[in-house]
Amino acid sequence: MSLASRIHGVVVAPLKLLPNARGRLMEIARRDDPEVIDFAQVYLTSTYPGVVKAWYRHHHQVDQIASLSGLVRLVLYDGREDSPTFRVVQEIYLGELAPRLVRIPPGVWHGFQAVGTAEAFLLHLNSRAFDPDHPDEDRLDAHDPQIPFAW
Repeated sequence: MSLASRIHGVVVAPLKLLPNARGRLMEIARRDDPEVIDFAQVYLTSTYPGVVKAWYRHHHQVDQIASLSGLVRLVLYDGREDSPTFRVVQEIYLGELAPRLVRIPPGVWHGFQAVGTAEAFLLHLNSRAFDPDHPDEDRLDAHDPQIPFAW
């Protein structure tokens, strides 16, 4: 089941969190889950409190992002001129108490900020492995005026 999204093609899927007397288990990706796409590369990033990592856009790669710890404000901007949600901004909060997997289609700018006092850890499941000789990525400064959002 996915949550409502403001940007066409973005999927926000709640993750199953199973606490018990010994700790917690959180399912992030299952091959039989229709919300999850196959991935070619998985990696972990950390972001210190207040730090902004933005803006990124891919031409072919689909990103899937889940928060493992901390709280993150993920911001999306639809830069696809042929999209019905062209120029729409969407904010999504991801964290331990709001476990979600967000699928970001190609052409959608995205960035994130760790919110609160704790370092945030994100799990990235990308549809393509990074190729340093042919990076499928455009970048803008976090405060670039092309994107109508102020961190």
